[in-house]
Amino acid sequence: MASASPSPSGNRRDRLSDLPEFLLGHVLSFLPNKQAGRAALLSRHWRHVFSNGHTVSFAERAGARANDWTTFYYEAKEKKSCSAALLDDVWSALLCRRRCAGTHAPLRRFQVAFDSCIGWDRCHVDQWLSYVLRYSIQELNLDLRFRLGPTCAHRSGQDREWRRRGGWYDPPSYLFSCTAMRSLRLAYCGLNLPATIDLPFVHTLRLTGVGGSGGSIKRLVASCPRLLDLTLEACGGLDKVFVLDRRLRRFALLCCHNLETVDIDASELSSLDYCGTPPPESLLCLRGVPEIIPSCTVDFCKVLPDEEAEHARITRFLEKISGAKRLHLHHECLPAKSFEGFPWFPNMTRLVLQGPLQSPDVVRTILEHTPNLEVLTLLMDFSVVPDEEVVEAAPDDVSYSVPCLRHRVREINMVHYQGDVLQRMMARLLLGNALGLERLCVVLLKGSFELQAGMKREIESWVVADDVEKIFL
Repeated sequence: MASASPSPSGNRRDRLSDLPEFLLGHVLSFLPNKQAGRAALLSRHWRHVFSNGHTVSFAERAGARANDWTTFYYEAKEKKSCSAALLDDVWSALLCRRRCAGTHAPLRRFQVAFDSCIGWDRCHVDQWLSYVLRYSIQELNLDLRFRLGPTCAHRSGQDREWRRRGGWYDPPSYLFSCTAMRSLRLAYCGLNLPATIDLPFVHTLRLTGVGGSGGSIKRLVASCPRLLDLTLEACGGLDKVFVLDRRLRRFALLCCHNLETVDIDASELSSLDYCGTPPPESLLCLRGVPEIIPSCTVDFCKVLPDEEAEHARITRFLEKISGAKRLHLHHECLPAKSFEGFPWFPNMTRLVLQGPLQSPDVVRTILEHTPNLEVLTLLMDFSVVPDEEVVEAAPDDVSYSVPCLRHRVREINMVHYQGDVLQRMMARLLLGNALGLERLCVVLLKGSFELQAGMKREIESWVVADDVEKIFL
């Protein structure tokens, strides 16, 4: 391609600035808003480009006010918002669109995340929504989170305390009659549903810790006739879910511990996420589930280690998703005994194991039941097994001559590798038997250069396959 012809002054032509402002605004919309706003410093021409973007997105950091809440809320003489910086950012972005563009440029995405939204913040949110819904004439993706932090009651006891202290923000009823809405995410707020809900084009719905009865949630789900992606997270008031008149492409059920029955049409399901206790067999009914599920993520947040019934539930649940092609398994809470009944996964090609390593025997059992595995990723946490027990239970290299590891696995990724006894043993057994390995990626734990260089040399000495692409980060 010919290069740009130089201008009489000898400088190259700025073709990017020649683009229309609405195209430049579209490009800036894919950057964080604060970075996109800095584009105004490039030149006078770029001063008003930000106002043509279709995205307004700002978020606080989780726990940002954990230490100063009491002083700020109860003792401050002037009742200011704890989220003053967030409020200023959002208002500046919205007013800039009117002041600089000379008109109300339509919004496609509006995202706000509070660390905690309490008291006088609510009037600001009402005004934002009034503006956003009024000038979103094409399509709108709305993301409103009014609390950040852990959602599972089994992992954190903060949820109930927050509810006693803060109450709920209730979105205005006209929010649920926006025909331009395409995706809606609500977290830790009420559901002030009107008599008639009009969301004909919503295809993505995510509800996290919403208040109200389970009937309100069911009614909202039932009012989205084009729903394809549904996420229910920490909805304690929900007891039953039925989605049989729509074919979901993605379904996520996360920490809804009071749920008794889930019945969905899974004939076109491509992604299934589950987080919770080992469910009874009657909880999840997947009607028409395909033989191959492209992607599954499983995280058991609480398991009783000595209960045989718990282990049986885990096995039966994994059997339901045994057609998964890609599996992300969080095994932090799973005892080693629960893997004794690990089912057969004949279609699996990619496996991610996240959590502290427990025993090489666990990984070997999984490899023996995944004959077509091609990519193995270990997201390692700090080991909880004493080094003495690891050495005593160390398997020999011959026991790891698993067919899929020797002939099928092409890529191995190890993240947060710190080089303890169990991790070193696991790496040696895997790399010493992966004869067809083509790519190895290891993310080392932060440390001195000498320490990381020593771990790198050691790992490279265990690789037996030829022409392996080695990446160390």
